Amino acid sequence: MGNDTISLLQMKIPDFLKGSFGLTDLDMTQGLSILGFYSIIYVYINLFGGIYAMLLAAGIISKEESDKTIEFLLAKPVSRMAIVSNKLLSVLTYVLLFNLAITITNYIAFSAVQKGDLDMKAFYLFAVGLVLLDLLFAAVGTLMSVFVVKAKTILPVSIGVVIGTFFLEALAGMSTKTEFLKYFSPFSYVKASDIMHNHRIAGIYLIIMAVIIALSIASTYYFYNRKNISV
Repeated sequence: MGNDTISLLQMKIPDFLKGSFGLTDLDMTQGLSILGFYSIIYVYINLFGGIYAMLLAAGIISKEESDKTIEFLLAKPVSRMAIVSNKLLSVLTYVLLFNLAITITNYIAFSAVQKGDLDMKAFYLFAVGLVLLDLLFAAVGTLMSVFVVKAKTILPVSIGVVIGTFFLEALAGMSTKTEFLKYFSPFSYVKASDIMHNHRIAGIYLIIMAVIIALSIASTYYFYNRKNISV
């Protein structure tokens, strides 16, 4: 019954979408059916997780200016470096708690449904992939928060960045001519098909994510420390 449902769901997905999001090579009827099903929706979980992380981080610094509380904050004996550090720690805490809640919920649900042993390596890689993706968008969002001050601008810009990279991933999977676009989309770095088949996240993608996160955080400190803040 479960495999029939999963097979039907897979058949309902258009071929071009399967290729776009790396679903063509996934066999949802294999023994790991619950992870096979999860791999279908994983890209959308990543999408919503990325939007959450980006929105959370994109307003974390700029809200002080938009809410006119920055003057009070800067009047205190605290450096701008400390302000950024505290904001980053806050974002990190929320992102990790968000991912912890998803991971625990998934484990309980998967254990209840799965017949036989759960492929824990694939399960952990799915969880790690989501964490890394969210941290990447959070780091980029924090950097963006230095420049995008108006509250009404944060929402469309943040969602636009995430949705834009999401569709780059889709375009990258449509043709060999557009395959190069995968390097510009974080969603390509943690594809479900790679995790299910290879039980790993490619080293090159781990490096790219680490570099983007590190550069975004370093740039946040650099530009905020030199920013002419309006009070």
